[in-house]
Amino acid sequence: MRKWMICASVMLAMFQLWPMVFGHNSNSEASASMPAPHLVAAVAASPVTPIKAIASKPAGPPQSCYTHYRAVYSACAVGDRACHLHAADAWDLCEATGTWAN
Repeated sequence: MRKWMICASVMLAMFQLWPMVFGHNSNSEASASMPAPHLVAAVAASPVTPIKAIASKPAGPPQSCYTHYRAVYSACAVGDRACHLHAADAWDLCEATGTWAN
């Protein structure tokens, strides 16, 4: 069993190291067998708008974290993902700490 594990380890090491050692052409370019990297935009380009002051500071008695989150989320523009993510992060912090971060 020990010999099989040594053999498997050596084969795996060869499989992983082979492209690094022998994967380049003579003029230091990557081989054609490697696919070209494709870049994908992580977040759509949208203007970042701050959360409205009315939604971030509740008037009256303290609210629960979810009630405050709903107010902040509804104050965001319809397609503004950054504002919605900021509201969700603030809600998560509120649940963890017990206070809404401004």
